Formats: sequence, structure tokens, C-alpha cells
Amino acid sequence: MYLINLLYVNNTNIPAWVMCLIAVCISVSFCLIGLFVFKKLLTHSFNKANNDCISLSLGTVGLFSSVLISLIVINTWNSYNDTDTIVNAEARKVEDFYHLSQGMPEPIKSQLASDISEYIEVVTKEEWPAMVANEAIPDKARLIIIRSRERLLHYKTNDLVIANTESKLLDRISELFDARRDRTLATKNHVPPVIWAVMFLSGFLTIAISYLYTAESFAMHLVSTGFISASLAATLFLIVIFGHPFQGRLRIEPTEMINFASQNLPHAIDFTTQGVTYKPNK
Repeated sequence: MYLINLLYVNNTNIPAWVMCLIAVCISVSFCLIGLFVFKKLLTHSFNKANNDCISLSLGTVGLFSSVLISLIVINTWNSYNDTDTIVNAEARKVEDFYHLSQGMPEPIKSQLASDISEYIEVVTKEEWPAMVANEAIPDKARLIIIRSRERLLHYKTNDLVIANTESKLLDRISELFDARRDRTLATKNHVPPVIWAVMFLSGFLTIAISYLYTAESFAMHLVSTGFISASLAATLFLIVIFGHPFQGRLRIEPTEMINFASQNLPHAIDFTTQGVTYKPNK
């Protein structure tokens, strides 16, 4: 599964169902080969009299393994959804800031609109490819936000309506800072190695205990072990997907931000970025 994790993260164009099938096939193959070797080496070590004890152990270990892995799947799924919410919230802050900036007089109106256009371009063309590649995120977008804030802080007016709009824009700037920070922090939310180790140990113990079972038909033993290993592999693959929200085929993309830019800034941004082409919804 470690190799599948690397393959999924570093190959963004392979369909997730293909990766899942590969993970299941590899896991089942290894488990069945292990069972075959185990039975060949220890042919006379076990008999049906031990099946009751082995069934109890298998049920206990399997229960704890299933509960543990299920909780982690739910946690990573919730984290994936939270990250998607953070990304969409940032897009809404960008849209709110742009629409509010349209109520400002020239030349600051055009300056703020230019800042928003540049911010979206930097996020989609520089930050997102960096997140997909699991690299350090550049600081350019944050500096653009600071520049917009400085423009507003240095702008003076006696018009109460414009002053109110300026105050709201400063609030949106603060919210956009927070939204971008939350997104960058979400790139660091991966499943810790110790949790992976515990899950693998639980899965290994479940498969190992199933080897001890003595069935009348070796073929049936192979089938039952295959089912167990396939179920474990498929569940662990879900953790791989949800644990990497910005990598792989099912990664989260800046769709809302791109849709906004395509509708309001149609000539400002090229949505083809370093091998990744974003297609805004029409």
C-alpha cells in the first residue's frame, strides 16, 4: 500500500478506480502467495480442532481492525470535506472582494481589480501546481493581498458611502488572509506514519490469523483469504485518497475561483498551468 500511495500521489492522470484495482490485485496476490507458502511449510501443524479458537481470535482481531480503519476513513473523509469547504470559502472571499471593489472610484477600482486578477492567476498557476506536487507554496499571493491592503489604507475620502465600502473591503482582505492561510495549512494534514503503521499491523494480524484456519477445501480457504485482503486493501486505499486532498486524480481543484474569473475576468487568465488544464464550468 505504501507503493500505491506513492503511485497515486505522483500520477495525477491515472483514474482512481484503476489505482484501487491495482492496489486490491497486488494485496490479494501477496496474501494468497503467502497462504500457499504457509500451508506448504506447515502442512501438519494445524487441524480442524483448532478452528473454534482461531475463529474467536480472527473475529476479535478483525473487529478491532475494522473499527480502527473505519474511524480513520471517516476522519480523513471529514478532513477532505473540510478542505474542500476551505477552498470554496477562499473563492467566495475573492468574489466578494472583487464585487465590493467595483464600488470604489478610479483609479483604485482598477488597481484592486488588477490585484484580484493577479491573485487568482498566482493561486491557479503557481500555488496549485506546487500543492499537487507537494512542494513549498510560494509567498507571492500573500504579498498581493498585502499590496491591496496598503492601497486601501492609504486611500482617503470624505464620501461616507465610499468610506463604508473601503471598510468592508478591509474586512474582506482580513478574511482572505485567513482563508488562504487555512488552505496552505490543509496541505500539511496527512495521515501520520504511526497511524499507517498501526493500520498495517492490524491488517497483517487479521490476514495472519486467517492463515491458521483449517478448511476442508484449500480453494475455499484461498477465496476467503482473498476476500479479507481485498476488503482491507480497498478500505486503506480510501484513506490514501482522502489523506491527499490536493494530489491524485480526485484532488480538490480551484473550480469556484476559476469559474468566477472566467465570468468576470475572461481575458485576464490562461487556465493552462504546468501540465494541468482547468476547465471552468460554463
